[in-house]
Amino acid sequence: MTSTSSWFAPLAEAQTAAAFAEALCEGVCRAVGAHGVQFSVRRDGALAPLACVGFGLALCDESVAWAALTAGAVQARGGLVAVPLGDAVLEVIGAREESVHEVAALAPMLALAFEGAQAREARRGRGRTAEVVAGLVRRLGGTLDLAEVLTATAESAARAVGFERAFVGLFRELGPNGARTGEVFTFGFHEGFEGGVGVGPESFERLMERGEPILFDRTRDAGSALARGLAELSPEFCVIAPLAARGRPLGVLYVDTRTRGQRVTDDEVWLILALAEQASLAMDNARLYAEESRKRHTAEALREAGVALAGSLKLGDTLERTLERARDLLGADAAAVYELLPDGRTMPIKTALGLDAEFVMHARAKVGTGVVGRAVERGALVAVTDMQSERVEVGSRFTRRLLASGQYPFRGVVGLPLTAHGRVFGGLALFFREKLTLGADELALAGVLGAQAALAIENARLYEEEVRREQEAAVLLNLARTLGTDRDDGSVARAAEMATLALRAERGLIVLTDDGQFTELGAFGLDVHADDALRLTAHLGRGPRRLTRRHCLPGASSALVVPLRAGGEDIGLMYFDHSGEDAPSDRVLQLARAIGDQISLALGQERLLTALAREEARYRLLAHSAHDLIIACDASGVMTYGNPASERLLGPLAGRSVWALLGAPWRDALDRAWGACLSNPDQPGSCDIEVVGVDRTLRLEVRLSAVVSDREVLGMLVVARDISEMQTLAAEITRRGQEIARVQARQGELRSFLALFTQAQEEERRRISRELHDDTAQVLVAIGRRLDRLAKMTDGDAHDRALDIRADLNAAIESVRRFARNLRPSVLDDLGLLPALEWLTDQAATPARLEVMGQERRLSADTELTVFRLVQEALSNVDKHAGAQSAAVRVQFGGGGVQVTVRDDGRGFTRDEASARAGEGHLGLIGLRERVNMAGGNVAITSAPGEGTALTFNLPG
Repeated sequence: MTSTSSWFAPLAEAQTAAAFAEALCEGVCRAVGAHGVQFSVRRDGALAPLACVGFGLALCDESVAWAALTAGAVQARGGLVAVPLGDAVLEVIGAREESVHEVAALAPMLALAFEGAQAREARRGRGRTAEVVAGLVRRLGGTLDLAEVLTATAESAARAVGFERAFVGLFRELGPNGARTGEVFTFGFHEGFEGGVGVGPESFERLMERGEPILFDRTRDAGSALARGLAELSPEFCVIAPLAARGRPLGVLYVDTRTRGQRVTDDEVWLILALAEQASLAMDNARLYAEESRKRHTAEALREAGVALAGSLKLGDTLERTLERARDLLGADAAAVYELLPDGRTMPIKTALGLDAEFVMHARAKVGTGVVGRAVERGALVAVTDMQSERVEVGSRFTRRLLASGQYPFRGVVGLPLTAHGRVFGGLALFFREKLTLGADELALAGVLGAQAALAIENARLYEEEVRREQEAAVLLNLARTLGTDRDDGSVARAAEMATLALRAERGLIVLTDDGQFTELGAFGLDVHADDALRLTAHLGRGPRRLTRRHCLPGASSALVVPLRAGGEDIGLMYFDHSGEDAPSDRVLQLARAIGDQISLALGQERLLTALAREEARYRLLAHSAHDLIIACDASGVMTYGNPASERLLGPLAGRSVWALLGAPWRDALDRAWGACLSNPDQPGSCDIEVVGVDRTLRLEVRLSAVVSDREVLGMLVVARDISEMQTLAAEITRRGQEIARVQARQGELRSFLALFTQAQEEERRRISRELHDDTAQVLVAIGRRLDRLAKMTDGDAHDRALDIRADLNAAIESVRRFARNLRPSVLDDLGLLPALEWLTDQAATPARLEVMGQERRLSADTELTVFRLVQEALSNVDKHAGAQSAAVRVQFGGGGVQVTVRDDGRGFTRDEASARAGEGHLGLIGLRERVNMAGGNVAITSAPGEGTALTFNLPG
């Protein structure tokens, strides 16, 4: 063995345990000529290698080393020798045996030297920790800038242990699944961290609840969950330390290296923990200062916002300031105020900032759905972090379409209710192009801002509503004056100008019509033809209606049209347009409705007065041309007016009393009628009187009516009719009425006779048919059989003669049977109506078919017989007169009866042709009509030349 001074001297100079171990391994390996040497320390019940040199170290399986430590003596196995050095052990492989014993003899001295190196390292570590922490404190210099504290901490931690990279991240989200940081402050990283850094639940518990650091060694921890989580950072070795202050988790400090083999000692880990602890205090102080500063800034911002919002009572200014303050205070990219419509469900955008026109026009919220809709329904703030990933039910089809196609321009959305005086009148929406990052304090700020905005908007709305009402009242009053009874030819044009300016439109038009025909036109800023104006009537509805560009008059992008109605009838329309794209607001529509109602009222009154004047003239004309006596009297009965008919019979009437025309008995009758009229002015009085003192005695039928105004009787209206001649006429009418009654009775008797005659005719037909079938036909059949026997007994000419007679006899039999069936077919009595009708269609000369509809059933015998005869006669007429190619019989059974239609495709006829045929004696149609009437039904005949004929019979049953 060489001299110990050559390899023992460096041990005394080692400042750390690792340096001591490395120097010892190298010196022993040279001194004893070993293949390899390894130095290990017992820590936490395990052996931790500190240094190793040479080769063959695979033989160090710890069993020999543990045996040496347990026994406190040298242990050897094969080529491996283990020498205990207190809590450390030296393993030598393939050395000379005598040299190893020399090293074993030095074991107590080597153990003391190793303890000295550990003590030097501990003293140096504590001093270094204090130095690094003091350096961080000096660098911060008491700053309360949180970003500066985080950046300095990351750089100091990396430089303190000689690593290349470090970062600090404060927690933004805490939950059962761990935590996630917000913005990350880095040192040595070339790229930022999108979305922060996540910490799993196990790592969070170890770091924050137990306060332990996490060490990662790629060689040792390959394939672990921690390795997978750090795969993107790809460190060779890293330390993760907790950041916490005052019992509150703040974040994590991460330090790593990509240099292979570079590690940290326990003292350096404690250095990082001490640095993290000092930095946590500085971070918490900065955080508290930032919160206090933010609160002061928030209070000041809210004060300024309140002053700004309360500085104007113009609704437009208030809405604009509300959106600007909301956007600036909360960092929103866009903002909008939604207005709750009277239906209590729909909320269109009233004004917006940062939104395009299409979004403003089509995006409508509904109470209870969407962000703003839920906020209005709950009366509280609603926030959505990411509209594109969260399943948010929206009420607007436009918004749903944008979300489904991935074209919705925003991710974060905040909805606030606008409430004033206990009433929700709308909502405030804040839109963010990125995910929502507002904290609880910022959301609380949004809530306070929403309350301030709601109060300011409501005050401005009430003020403008009052101003608007005054302006509208003035406009409506001026319109009423302009279109009053004294209006001239330019009144409609002036009314169009006033309405256009009141609605803040650029051009306006009023079109008046009467029964759909153009009567008058007044325009402001427009030069339009009456026909073009009348085409706007196609867009009229019940009230004002917005028009799109393609329905506007040329030169306009948006417009509205308003109907004018009076007395339930259309009297015209109003049209107003604008070159801008913005559609008229609901308030403009309300004002347009009020203007339309006022113009309709004024024009309606004017038309009513005109119509009243016409009616008065018409009534005066009627009074002058009436044959009845019409007399107007004052309350005392003095006549003030009499129409020509009254003066023609009674002479001049003005200034005379109506009672002076009557004798004593008739005055009493007139007094009673007038008294009844006064007791109930709504009911006229009536009486019959005689007038004397004229050319002839007049018998008058009189009706009295009281002219009343505000329950005061102003006069009397007398309408009288000369019934002297009417009495004679009444007698004549009575006589003629008696003659008509006798004729009607005679007609009834004839109809009864016709019914009995028809019944007797049918009975006679049945009897004749039966006798022909049962008697005549049977006799002829018997004769035929006798001829058959006679033919068998003869031959030659006699036989042929008999056969000829037999053929003639068969024809006679068939003729008798056919005649019997035509008189009364047995199929009607035996099988019913439908088989009988089938037989009729088969027997018709014109090809015919039978169609049956409805639920088939048997009818009464009389009804079936009537239907059969009607169809028989109708088909006979088709065969004789129609010249048809085909015919059809349709029987439709209904709940209250049966309908039978006989239709052909023949030549048809006109009403005059039918009347001419009846005059010539062709009474087929008349007979059909009478038979149907007797059965209690009706018949309809449809025919035209070249279009065929259809007879439809409706019969009860």
